[in-house]
Amino acid sequence: MKEFLNFINGEYVRNASGKTFQDINPVNGSVIGNIYEAGQAEVDAAVAAARAALKGDWGRLSVAERCKLLDAVAGEINRRFDDFLQAEIADTGKPHHLASHVDIPRGAANFQIFIDTIKSTATESFNMRTPDGKTALSYGVRVPRGVIAVVCPWNLPLLLMTWKVGPALACGNTVVVKPSEETPLPPRCWAR
Repeated sequence: MKEFLNFINGEYVRNASGKTFQDINPVNGSVIGNIYEAGQAEVDAAVAAARAALKGDWGRLSVAERCKLLDAVAGEINRRFDDFLQAEIADTGKPHHLASHVDIPRGAANFQIFIDTIKSTATESFNMRTPDGKTALSYGVRVPRGVIAVVCPWNLPLLLMTWKVGPALACGNTVVVKPSEETPLPPRCWAR
């Protein structure tokens, strides 16, 4: 029986409670494996790790450096296309054709889209006349918001996760992902 652990702070970990649930293939009712539930202790650990990353190496990356890493994520999804495809098909029951032509390639492409978006987003600055006849410099500064919680839906687990994780990471935030209990494998697959 396969076991699927939580991915926290760069490591696969069991939970403190020992609670698991079975991941069931919706097409034939077979058991795919046991999923370790994430309880309060695991959520706290994931948020603490995300906060530490934001204050640490990840938080010091430039836009160009973040984009390079996100490009590597997209490349890894494409390189491990079959792993993602099998996880998506087993968990959702989708036909091979649909998952292989929409879900997985678009999931990888989303990272590229958000890389392009963040690279082309300007930080504005302009001079403005004040009522006393002088000028004031107005400018916009883009800074990360912090730790972003992403809750994945069951119907497009990888694709919709990348629509949320991609822009959050591109903007310099850190992310804690909570997969659906119905389709927990595709979001877990990318952490390997």
